[in-house]
Amino acid sequence: MKAQWNTNRRKEALKIPEKYQEKSPQMQNRRELTFLLQEAAFAEKMALYHVIDLECLGELKKEPFLKDLPKARSVIFLGIPIFEPLLLMEQTVYGSRGEKKTTMAESQVENDLRSFSDKLETMGYDTAISLPSILPNPEFAELLTLTKAGFKGKNQRFIIEHFGCRICASYLVSNAPLMGGDYRYPDYDVDQCSDCQICIDACPAGALTQSGYDQKCCFDYRDDANNQKRVAAHSIVKCNRCMAFCPIGIKTIWE
Repeated sequence: MKAQWNTNRRKEALKIPEKYQEKSPQMQNRRELTFLLQEAAFAEKMALYHVIDLECLGELKKEPFLKDLPKARSVIFLGIPIFEPLLLMEQTVYGSRGEKKTTMAESQVENDLRSFSDKLETMGYDTAISLPSILPNPEFAELLTLTKAGFKGKNQRFIIEHFGCRICASYLVSNAPLMGGDYRYPDYDVDQCSDCQICIDACPAGALTQSGYDQKCCFDYRDDANNQKRVAAHSIVKCNRCMAFCPIGIKTIWE
């Protein structure tokens, strides 16, 4: 889940852990499948991409993913940076399954996940998608820390170096055998929040505190029409101050 797109990428330059260097048909298949998906992510300019090999996790850490797909072997995290707040504009979309409220960022990530799901299912693998959300989610932020690409901030969001918490990401699980990790760049998993509490002070609902996050308080504030800005007939912008005020991530700090 890194952002450096000006670096040449070659399979030969990847630092592959010894466990994946075994010379066997099964491991060769795993390497080639992993590289194939990575190249697809690079070709489609996916700024946030990371794979977790579930064989490398303990039973407790595996559990949330195995609930989605009991025979899962790998997890692919995909996401996009939110360069400007209109990507958080919530729209009412009407489809065959009725009315759905979603943001532009969530729709993009869902489409990317479904694209990768189709790629894997075409090759005969099973998948299950976890739909993205732009709301604070402590449990999901903890799952994302397994990538070692960032850390859970005081605003209960996942924070990475270049984009801060202004990202929208989610994952799909699959029984496809994949190599875990991203070996091109260093980890960024040290908590950078330190003594900062800008997000806590900025939260108008009082949903963020030093001790945690009150989801109901957050939802109630965001769902109050008095705290929303209407952009168009079926589009509104809700509170996003905990995301907007975070000073980490210079590439996505909004004016």
